[in-house]
Amino acid sequence: MGQRADEETRHFANYAEYSKTLRSWLVAYGIGGPVLFLIGKDAPKRISESPHLGLIVTLFVSGVALQILVAFINKWAAWHMYKGAVDDEHKRTKTYRFWHWINKQSGIDFVFDLGALAAFSWATWFVLKTLLMPAI
Repeated sequence: MGQRADEETRHFANYAEYSKTLRSWLVAYGIGGPVLFLIGKDAPKRISESPHLGLIVTLFVSGVALQILVAFINKWAAWHMYKGAVDDEHKRTKTYRFWHWINKQSGIDFVFDLGALAAFSWATWFVLKTLLMPAI
């Protein structure tokens, strides 16, 4: 039993570290990516004149918003897991059962991360298309 608990702890710590790192990179890219695109000589002018400007901005903001939302969900799930660990009464509430169920749904993180990656990839594609394709 002790070895299994140690193994679970190591695997969860590994997952938590990768999760935190990915979330940090996604948020950093969603905020820093547009800044990097705008520091080039002609980039600000070309991007501001792009017919895709609204979509580019929406996609970058959406990617960051998805990461903030999933962090918010995970934060509340973690709080209720903590509250249930220190208060047996809380474990009997519908609120705890709901957040416990949410906490076990790894697919939520996957979908939000995939959505952010898709939004950032699409936004980056439109920025690069705007910067690298000759103006027509």
